[in-house]
Order: sequence, then structure tokens, then C-alpha cells
Amino acid sequence: MSFDFDAGKYAIYLWPAFAISAAAFAWMIADSLLTTRRWKREAERLQAELDEAGE
Repeated sequence: MSFDFDAGKYAIYLWPAFAISAAAFAWMIADSLLTTRRWKREAERLQAELDEAGE
């Protein structure tokens, strides 16, 4: 199966749109991973505080 990457006269619109979409997906994935990491650290910190208070 081969793909035809020739967009013809619409290439000037099509390829930048693909690039912007790919960049947006990459940004959303990176932001989600960083946010998850931040919330995980916060949950661990709060759990450590609870453990110290319970002793």
C-alpha cells in the first residue's frame, strides 16, 4: 500500500494544517504528562503529611 503525498494546488494549505495539528497533539500529550506528574507529586506530599500526623 503506497500513499500519494501529492496535494496538488492545495499543498500550501494542507501541509501547514497537518503540521499545526501534529504540534497541537504533541503539546496536549506533553501538557497532560506534566500535569499528571505534578498532581502525583502533590498527592505523595499530602500522603506523607497524613502519615506524619497519624504517628
